[in-house]
Amino acid sequence: MQSKTVCCIATGPSLTQQQVDTARAKGLWLFVCNNAYQLAPDAELLYAVNLAWWDHYWTQVKDLPCEKWTTNREAADKYGLNWIAERNADGLSTDPGMIHHGHGSGFSLVSMAHKKGATRIALLGYDLKYAPDYDGRARSAGSGPRHFFGEYPSSMQHWPSVQVKDGVHVELLRLYQSVRDQGLVELINCTPGSALESILPYTELADVH
Repeated sequence: MQSKTVCCIATGPSLTQQQVDTARAKGLWLFVCNNAYQLAPDAELLYAVNLAWWDHYWTQVKDLPCEKWTTNREAADKYGLNWIAERNADGLSTDPGMIHHGHGSGFSLVSMAHKKGATRIALLGYDLKYAPDYDGRARSAGSGPRHFFGEYPSSMQHWPSVQVKDGVHVELLRLYQSVRDQGLVELINCTPGSALESILPYTELADVH
């Protein structure tokens, strides 16, 4: 991959088509995870892990021109996807055949961008928080959406509890701080209202080059 800023696009509720269009117009590489492909069908790379996701969306994504990646061996074998090993650890993996997953597709996508040679990564749709009244144990999304598109089908929904405190993904926040401190890539927080602002100042996407 030529030297260029990668825009990693996750599925947080703040994500909009206008944001994606701005990133595209600026000539950034677009890497997407899960349903973010719906706003960027021309992305260079699509990452999703769960077999159930690939089963549900395969007919919609199979003809997209992007590289398709997963850490799920069964999904890779079933659909001919690119596969890479994973483990849960702080920072970014320096093993060329492995990524750190952080129990989240957005974090895995950052790891994939690093594997593809990115040294600057703009983050869109990385809210890292739910509504304050979210209750994972009760399987209640609370008063606000968790994704820009609403909710996945019930069979595909995940309900984090211990890692979410007052609506904030505190464990994920710590992992992004470990990436920042590691210094292998420059993370640029372009997600308005993100919990990332506590460790990465918000930067208007228009100011990213």
